[in-house]
Amino acid sequence: MTMYAMKPIVSLPRMSHRSKPMYEMRNIHEERSRDDHTEAVNETVPDITEQSPLPEYNALEARQEKILAQLAELRKQVSTLSSLLKQTNQAVTIDKCHKTQDPVSINLIVNVNPKRPPYFISALQKVWKDTDITVQTYVHSSIGGDVPTVHQETKGSPRNNLVNLSLIWKDVEDLEFVTGLYGYRITGETNLLRYISRLLSSHNYENSSLNVVNTIDLILDLCYSIHFQQSLKKKQEILSLIADKLDKNWSSEGKPDIADIAVWCTIKQVFPKQCPPVLKKWFEACEKHFV
Repeated sequence: MTMYAMKPIVSLPRMSHRSKPMYEMRNIHEERSRDDHTEAVNETVPDITEQSPLPEYNALEARQEKILAQLAELRKQVSTLSSLLKQTNQAVTIDKCHKTQDPVSINLIVNVNPKRPPYFISALQKVWKDTDITVQTYVHSSIGGDVPTVHQETKGSPRNNLVNLSLIWKDVEDLEFVTGLYGYRITGETNLLRYISRLLSSHNYENSSLNVVNTIDLILDLCYSIHFQQSLKKKQEILSLIADKLDKNWSSEGKPDIADIAVWCTIKQVFPKQCPPVLKKWFEACEKHFV
């Protein structure tokens, strides 16, 4: 069976007179097409039958359709779950960590210079409602005269976490703290804030989004660097950079973080007489909240 007839390449005329050979070969051209060659080319073979699909193919196609439907439903469920996870508030995660964390007790020895009082202590006592910060003060022989008061006496029932702070007034260039009698000394007020916040999961800013973590780290670094600047102009420039990164609307929610505490404390140390206008309103809100 052929799909279509082909036109002969060579068409030989019929021979009316021929000799009688011993045997005669059949004329293949006459057998292929007795009609005109143009009609033979356009002739469609009528006996071509359409192949019917096998039963196995139908079962396979039905199974494939069922699998595709299941995949589409699974993709829809994954998309819904992903949207819910993205909308989850990070504060809920932090709160869960706080509930499951065992009570933490920290002992710190801090050397500070009266010329740069650690105002952050009173701020932490006001902001961290789940932590007791007890302070015992000592005066080193290198210090003469009165020392400022930068903390509040703890009252009320014991809380989940406890920070025992031994505050030693001493003639040091920058704040120094150690985790114990044999611990290494670490300098810098902002480094102390980083250290304490990481020990308490409920106040660990690293549990926040990456953008928030980077912003807080940058503000703490700028607060630390401003003390090494000699000129007032350079200090004001760094403070302007801090103001651009600082969230000045925390007072409406009442949830300041350690970045707010560090900047507030830095302004009181570097600009004790008058707060720069760029942060004046924000600073007044901090004064009411931290003192």
